Amino acid sequence: MNLYRHKEWAAYRAEQIRLHGGVCAHCLRSGDEVVLQVHHRDYVAGRLPWEYPYQECEVLCRGCHAKEHGIIQPSKDWVLIGHDDLGGLDGECEQCGQALRYAHMVFHPKWWAMVVGEKCCNDLTEGTVGTESHADFLNFLDRRKRFVGSSKWQANNDGSLSIRRSGIAILIVMTAPGQFRFHLDEAHGKVDHPTILDAKISAFDFVESGKAAAYLAERLQRAKSASHRSQ
Repeated sequence: MNLYRHKEWAAYRAEQIRLHGGVCAHCLRSGDEVVLQVHHRDYVAGRLPWEYPYQECEVLCRGCHAKEHGIIQPSKDWVLIGHDDLGGLDGECEQCGQALRYAHMVFHPKWWAMVVGEKCCNDLTEGTVGTESHADFLNFLDRRKRFVGSSKWQANNDGSLSIRRSGIAILIVMTAPGQFRFHLDEAHGKVDHPTILDAKISAFDFVESGKAAAYLAERLQRAKSASHRSQ
């Protein structure tokens, strides 16, 4: 546990939270509402907590983190493994305590099997992360993590970093100590960021949203129009 008091862990935790936009990946509550923690999906012997690639961890609130470790009952990822007609109200839902006739057995690898009623079965097997929008959000976070930690980043002789994303050349430069800015193709950025990670996140979000391509296309069109007027 002393490892989690190291400054390296504090820095890594802060980076993960920034990558997640300051919200829990499961319930989407923000750090203003809950305590956010970093969850390691798997542990590797001999590897320090801050030595994991970004995509091998996720940010969860304290409650969702406990569910992932089986400390409290998980609210998602349950699977229906069987059902039965008891012939009458002879059973009891192990989730809500209601009498039941139609028994459904659900299972979770981090918990155990339970016999529940139809409503509780639907609630447990559908969960909160199964919605299309939430799945898209988690996929977005995964792409963002892979981008900032990509081995394709090139360190240039002047200390800048460069990479291509969606056909756009991204260049990150230091404009002053503790100030970093990204450029796209031949367009120079105007906003400084406090860390390289923040600059990478901002560049990714701008490109991923389609705003970068639209901006560059509009910039090119203005240049062509200006060239025609000068002829």
